[in-house]
Amino acid sequence: MKRKVISLLFVFVFIVPVYATTEFTDVQSDHWFYDNVNQLVGDSRAIIKGYPDGSFRPSSQLSKDQFITMVVRAAGFEPGNASEYWAQNYIDQAISLGFLKQGDFSDYRSTINREEMSMIIVRALDYLEGTIAFSDLNQVNDVVLDASDFTQAYETYIQKTYKLGIITGYPDHTFKPQGVLTRAEASAVLIRLIQPSERIAFDYESLYGQVHGDLESHLLGGSNWVNPVTASDYASAQEDWGLIESDMSYGPTEYQVEHGLTSKQSLDYADGAFEYDENGPKEGHLEDFERLLQRRLPQDQIDIVMEYVRKKMDKYTYLEHDEAFFYLDNERYLVRLHEVVTFEGTKYEQAIAINFNIWYRDTSFISEYEEDITQIMPYKDVVIYR
Repeated sequence: MKRKVISLLFVFVFIVPVYATTEFTDVQSDHWFYDNVNQLVGDSRAIIKGYPDGSFRPSSQLSKDQFITMVVRAAGFEPGNASEYWAQNYIDQAISLGFLKQGDFSDYRSTINREEMSMIIVRALDYLEGTIAFSDLNQVNDVVLDASDFTQAYETYIQKTYKLGIITGYPDHTFKPQGVLTRAEASAVLIRLIQPSERIAFDYESLYGQVHGDLESHLLGGSNWVNPVTASDYASAQEDWGLIESDMSYGPTEYQVEHGLTSKQSLDYADGAFEYDENGPKEGHLEDFERLLQRRLPQDQIDIVMEYVRKKMDKYTYLEHDEAFFYLDNERYLVRLHEVVTFEGTKYEQAIAINFNIWYRDTSFISEYEEDITQIMPYKDVVIYR
């Protein structure tokens, strides 16, 4: 029954005359979204509509109730506006169709982000096309630089819509899961929902090569390298964020940079932690830490640090020292590693993480901070490598 509905929907898309988009004062024939809007507005289901003032408002952000309404219409239903809250009939219809579940959202009037869209799209596809078999969903995380930002509850939905080519990434290989789509961007998503031929093929090998080749170009000596010492706090942090592919802890965070809360100890400063479980370092953590070093230091200097770190096999084995300082590249940089031990002295003792700090040794850092930072306390097992 579902497949019959789909075939009818596709027929409607092509045989119903479209409304001229010249009705819209803000949609022109040279706009990239022109054809998408043309089809959706002209479709018999009127999946997307304009505003009474004759505008389409392509740059306006989309609310949850607006997107839900569009998907319900795309599925072939038009319950009409409710008297008290206009979208209630569409929300109720979406729940009855399985596109939504009670409690998914607390405020339907708020903007909808890309990962929330993914959830609704996947559920709508289950209705329109039946259960779709997927394999190797984690390939998506391999080719999306900000996969660590996926909210866990939405991760599988994101992976599925990405693999299907309905909601994909940006040219910089990010997905921006909390980003809000505009009405113009939503028109592309809806066209891909109802027309499989418009979906973007997932080419793992090509995407993987692009992403990881691009990462290499941002390291020391690469064509896209940005000097962390001379760049602004934001530009430098942004480069580091782009190198991190796992959920490894890193600072400064975007919030810290935007609110001026970054450390002023050094012209180039970064910190974070890579973690361990019973199987070894958590996936991608050591690789991300090494890339942060590779952006700043020659590989032979990095190897000194990584050789020391790789002696730790899992959360039950320990580094040679509780705390280690590495003066690297003719002492231009100082790197600190501090092993985090929980339940120390009990049968539950575990060394679950290594905190790290990276400092560029400018005059201010040396005169104001370094002595206190590197002071060897009598109760600490500390070593300095020079």
